[in-house]
Amino acid sequence: MAAKFYLPEDCWEHVFSLLGDKTDEDDPYKYVSLVSKQFLSITNRLRCYLSVENHHTPPLLRRLFHRFTITDLDLSSYNGNLNVLLRKISHFPLKITSLDLSDQPMIPTKGLQCFSQKITTLTSLTCFSIHAIHYTALILIVDCFPNLEHLALNDCDDISEEGIDHVLRRCCKMTHLDLFGCSNLKMMILFEVPQLKVLNLSMTRVNDDALFVISKNCRGILKLLLENCHDVTEKGVRHVVENCAQLQKINLRNCSIIVNSDVLVSLILSRPSLKNVTTPDHYRFSDKEMELLLRQGCNVY
Repeated sequence: MAAKFYLPEDCWEHVFSLLGDKTDEDDPYKYVSLVSKQFLSITNRLRCYLSVENHHTPPLLRRLFHRFTITDLDLSSYNGNLNVLLRKISHFPLKITSLDLSDQPMIPTKGLQCFSQKITTLTSLTCFSIHAIHYTALILIVDCFPNLEHLALNDCDDISEEGIDHVLRRCCKMTHLDLFGCSNLKMMILFEVPQLKVLNLSMTRVNDDALFVISKNCRGILKLLLENCHDVTEKGVRHVVENCAQLQKINLRNCSIIVNSDVLVSLILSRPSLKNVTTPDHYRFSDKEMELLLRQGCNVY
């Protein structure tokens, strides 16, 4: 009778991976893994995220790396010497694809060099709130990880346009660039970056002229976030909508000098691919305008 209910392990693995997507639990597989040794083995393979903290000794890390297939490594809570830690981690045969170095005082340059020589699979790097990321640090990052596809540099005050220019020229596979809160950055992209799909320029100094240049050189953008960009007007939005033919989402929350709702509605209606628009807080569309937008399948927030 039991044979009638048998499922191969790859089927169970798919079911459990869906469970992981649907829960906010720190360990969504905690209870399922108690059912049987088979389920424990399957869930161990799905536990790919590890946040390293100060109490994680080298012997403990060795056991964790041996037991689980870690691909997502978070070092943002580690307060020790990151250069030493990264050198130790590089000795393990890992295939890390995502690394988080957020909330650290500076980029651990020597550690990253050792790490990148042994671990060449990294495609995503997160560096929130590292205030000492200068041009030389960005050069080192892209030299170590030229295959980066996702880079997040939120709230990094010292980021320069020259540094971002070097990143985009060197990392030819970059699809997601997050510069939220880089408040000194007045972004310009002066060469074609056709592979870029998601660009977050919220709380930067980007203006209409910059958006014209960006939209001309990044025509493949699907998602553009401009929240709290107080130098952006309807003119800049027009540049983006006209030049980015595949645009699906744009966030204009708190763009305080965008005031003409008629212009914005006409722009949205001119771009059928646009399905998600967050408008400035003071915007109030008429019932007729909302009907037109909904008929096009565009959700307005």
